[in-house]
Amino acid sequence: MVEGDKYEIHYRNATIKTSDGSTVTGKINITSFPRLSDMLKHTTDKFVTVFSEEGEGSPRRATIINREYIVWAETED
Repeated sequence: MVEGDKYEIHYRNATIKTSDGSTVTGKINITSFPRLSDMLKHTTDKFVTVFSEEGEGSPRRATIINREYIVWAETED
């Protein structure tokens, strides 16, 4: 990152279903995009990171998903 650039953080609660039938629920940073669908269509990133809590007292978990394997995604907010 070049000095002076700011990395935007705007989390959305979301559920993603992948082509192998897995479902992942958590928070996704959509950065400067207004909606999750815009981020998935227009970002140049090949992967999406979903952050989720395992449970009370458990560590935060990160799941990295290849965008090519996303069947559908929906926000919960």
